[in-house]
Amino acid sequence: MNKLIELICNSNHIAVTSHVDPDGDSIGSILALGTALKQKNGNVEIFVNDTLSNKYDFLPGYSLIKSYDAIQDKSFDLIFVLDCGDEHRLGSSVECLEKSKSVVNLDHHISNNHFGDINIVDVNASSTCEIVYLLLSELNFRIDRAIATCIYTGIVTDSGNFVYDNATDRTHLIASELLKYNIDKQEIMYNLYQRKSIHSLKFLGHCLSNMELELDNSLAIFTITASSLKEFMVPYSDVEGIVNYGRDIETVKISVALREDKDHKVKMSFRSKDDDVDVRALAELFNGGGHKKAAGATISTSLAEAKMLVIEKSKQFIRR
Repeated sequence: MNKLIELICNSNHIAVTSHVDPDGDSIGSILALGTALKQKNGNVEIFVNDTLSNKYDFLPGYSLIKSYDAIQDKSFDLIFVLDCGDEHRLGSSVECLEKSKSVVNLDHHISNNHFGDINIVDVNASSTCEIVYLLLSELNFRIDRAIATCIYTGIVTDSGNFVYDNATDRTHLIASELLKYNIDKQEIMYNLYQRKSIHSLKFLGHCLSNMELELDNSLAIFTITASSLKEFMVPYSDVEGIVNYGRDIETVKISVALREDKDHKVKMSFRSKDDDVDVRALAELFNGGGHKKAAGATISTSLAEAKMLVIEKSKQFIRR
């Protein structure tokens, strides 16, 4: 930690970023850490290389997040990369690492490849936000209501509202400490779970109606086309969470959402609920990664081909 403190103190220009397809943990963590760093250094850039979902626009400091296009010509003394199992999760903004003197990799994925000059990887943490809380506490940064709100949001979303196995006793203790900052838990829950558009609900109904069950009803597959997103007038971020509905079916061992993306690519999200079904290992077959019960990957192929590959590869993970 002494080396990290020295780097922060001696850096004139700091950046904080996270992966493409940003979720609650990635957005919460970059806002929490970026806001805290601004206490020590006013020259801190917070950015992502993707379109932000307005689902998280209630978070304090949300307007501080810039697009990569706005800062891509800049270089940094120090960059924090949060919630990325590997540097390629940054998409095209991975080039910013080459323009940074030092890289700090802060993450909780077991598949992390330790690409940073400093690697703070805790696979026992529920979320990157949990690690950010521990880091700020250890470095004696002041945590206020705004920072606590961002951290709590990331913990809630990545732990499935404290349902997943990654919500440990430490996670609950940290959540309890965050509540002492008088955060508005009701507002957080409203924005995360009770602020859906009618378009989003109709899209969910469409996805559920078209869900397919394979391998004796043990594999649920959602196939999401770009045209369906356009038809229902929903953003890519509305796909987040749909895969969980398949997981919750009694007979299902693996749930997969396949989303058609630009450049002839398919984004894959995997979920499981049983301890003996490791979807991280399944995702790794497609050069992806993640956690044992929640993982993802991106492949260059058609939706039809992706579905066929998923069915074939899933056979080795499902005992029938």
